Amino acid sequence: MSAKASIENKPLLSLPINLGLNDGTHCPPACLEVVKQHNHDGAFRHYSQSENEPLLQVIADKDGVGTDNIYLANGSGPILKQAVPHVIRTQIKSSFGRICRHLVTKNGFPIITPWFTYSKVPAKAAGLGLTVRLMPLGPENGWKLDPEEIRKEAKRQDGLVYIVNPNNPTGNVLITREDLEPLLSEFPRSIFWIDEAYVQYVDPSVHSPVSDLVSKYPNLIVGRTFSFAYGLAGLRIGYLLGPVGLIAELRAQVPDYRLGKFQQEVAVAALTDPNHEEMIRRYCAEHRTMVLESLADIAGLEMFDSETNFLLARFTDDRKAAPFAANMLENGIKIKTFANLNEADYSQYFRFTLGTPDENRFLIQQVRALLAE
Repeated sequence: MSAKASIENKPLLSLPINLGLNDGTHCPPACLEVVKQHNHDGAFRHYSQSENEPLLQVIADKDGVGTDNIYLANGSGPILKQAVPHVIRTQIKSSFGRICRHLVTKNGFPIITPWFTYSKVPAKAAGLGLTVRLMPLGPENGWKLDPEEIRKEAKRQDGLVYIVNPNNPTGNVLITREDLEPLLSEFPRSIFWIDEAYVQYVDPSVHSPVSDLVSKYPNLIVGRTFSFAYGLAGLRIGYLLGPVGLIAELRAQVPDYRLGKFQQEVAVAALTDPNHEEMIRRYCAEHRTMVLESLADIAGLEMFDSETNFLLARFTDDRKAAPFAANMLENGIKIKTFANLNEADYSQYFRFTLGTPDENRFLIQQVRALLAE
């Protein structure tokens, strides 16, 4: 890799640009109208409703569930940290056999998840000594998850099946609605957690979200966030869809008034904006294509297409991602690298998040300066 490349766009950009986090780029115009209404000194003096009922109702209407199927929190990260351990504890305590297995082997209710996915859930579970069963997922088959692998693991033992859909960091849909429903029926004692953090990036004509199935299947949980497609990471808003009993238990563990009135109003505006989701899909498709085509001729670099706002890449020669990421940071861009997991070596992989048009052009310039020139 060459020495530090020139930074031509520096006056236009605030460096370093963090393209290692999957922040969104554009919020809906309706959100900006809400902001304009809060331009006086009394705009923030009132509390929201205790359970943010107006937002609950909009989510219920959009996702085809009841308001008592929805748990709101300050981002999807806190939801994962609270709800995953709660689900596992509850499931272990529900059976004497599970309790015994947990006491002896920490295998009372394992987490079942693909090899290469959002790492915090399996890593945290493994750090607590819990059993994590990993299903095959690799580039040799286009990062596709075989539903039969899920079936095999669920037959082996009940567990928490955690699937990010579309997947992070590969950017593709791992399981369809048609493949999921038979599994929900066949394995009622397993819990299926479908994390749809990026589902708004996928054209509904290509893939249907599964949120409305929550009311039908008591073993289905669906996670959502406003941080990515709605461009609202700075406001920290996420929600979980699940069975009424689980949602009531999660609500009982935290105080009311979790979201402020301003957060609530912006979130309602985001969900009810009629044009934003289609616009952000077009934007990401255009800029994914631009980045992919601009880097396609670099020897030893393989880029994987995506349906989201990020792109996974790897070196196909002997280079590693960590030194490249360090050089990119010197040039003003943070990118994402990955830790190895068990015997899986991810040291050659890295991920770019799509930014603004100027940021994306700057990304291409710096990657080419380091790798192609």
